[in-house]
Amino acid sequence: MPKSKIIYQADQEVTGKHYPSKEWVMYSGKLTIYDRKTNPIVLKLTSEIYDTFIGEFMEDEMEFKGDSVSDVYGKMAKWYYKNGIVFQN
Repeated sequence: MPKSKIIYQADQEVTGKHYPSKEWVMYSGKLTIYDRKTNPIVLKLTSEIYDTFIGEFMEDEMEFKGDSVSDVYGKMAKWYYKNGIVFQN
């Protein structure tokens, strides 16, 4: 199977507010669009949470895949909401 080519790549900063503690959460990473048919959109995020209790239960790295940018950001927002964070970007 040939390796997929990258069509587009962009740096992303994803922020949200953890309402129970009123603290801001930030992840940074890359949004990549490939030329393949299944899951061509990939968002890889790395935590920017330091010295806070939120960092203890949030993952350091996450990856979301989908068929569209809306699908990927929807999955990311759902993951934020599951952890008590409201996506605000």
